[in-house]
Amino acid sequence: MAVQKSKKRLPPLNTIAAFEASARLMSFTKAAEELHLSQGAVSRQIQVLEERIGVPLFNRRHREIDLTRAGVIFQQAIAQSLMSIRRAVALIENLESSSVTIAASVAMSSFWLMPAMIGFRELHPDIEIRVLASDQPLDPRREAVDLAIRYGDGHWPGLIKYKLFDEEIFPVCSPEYLESRPISCADDLLDEVLIDVEAGLSVCSTWDDWFALAGVAPQPHRSSIRVNNFDLAYRAACAGKGVALAWSYGVTELLRDGALVRPLDISVHTRLSEYIVTAEQYELTNAARFVLDA
Repeated sequence: MAVQKSKKRLPPLNTIAAFEASARLMSFTKAAEELHLSQGAVSRQIQVLEERIGVPLFNRRHREIDLTRAGVIFQQAIAQSLMSIRRAVALIENLESSSVTIAASVAMSSFWLMPAMIGFRELHPDIEIRVLASDQPLDPRREAVDLAIRYGDGHWPGLIKYKLFDEEIFPVCSPEYLESRPISCADDLLDEVLIDVEAGLSVCSTWDDWFALAGVAPQPHRSSIRVNNFDLAYRAACAGKGVALAWSYGVTELLRDGALVRPLDISVHTRLSEYIVTAEQYELTNAARFVLDA
């Protein structure tokens, strides 16, 4: 009669907690302090875990520890599991919540998302909006965010996308700057003070990129101002310091109020777009769906 191999049971959860803290802090002593245990108790729990798995997880040296190859593999698995648990807890807490978390780049958050959400809140004060502004994209499949605004071509497996607007980029300056400048074509801009943003968040981030897409032959600029974000670029343009590149979503109010004008009716379209995305595998909360449909 064939003997069925027994399946190994999962190690006790307290041993996993001791390992996770020790691996993260690289110290049994610090792990013990965090877990409110003695250092000896943490060491014993690690030993129990290693005996259950059958291999050492730490290299032990005088007052130092580091992970073995097996320890690294186990730590990575635990980190992924904890991330999933944290996301699950956040989603469960928000299932009936009126709070919606939206992630976007700093520029998108400042120039489009926040004004849009302020208007939304005036109409729907019962829904709490939390905006996470970061130039490191946050993924709704892995992070505790309900919605995210993402730039690109829309090909993101596992995400449901809704197009907000296509990317359109054009020159802007203050009315005072334009008064004494004979700017009648894109080539004339080569003689102007050009305000460049070094953020690199678009396929057309710089004036060199814009000139190439606008069909202007490359040649040296007379002078330029370089900044590292769009807010500084628009402030410099409003102050009459030069001509900046503007993204259509970012200067609507500045153009409407007359703080900036377009010296030329020329735009570059990159064929990329801004999308609002959600995770395909997660159901949206009622509040998030309401924001998405607004």
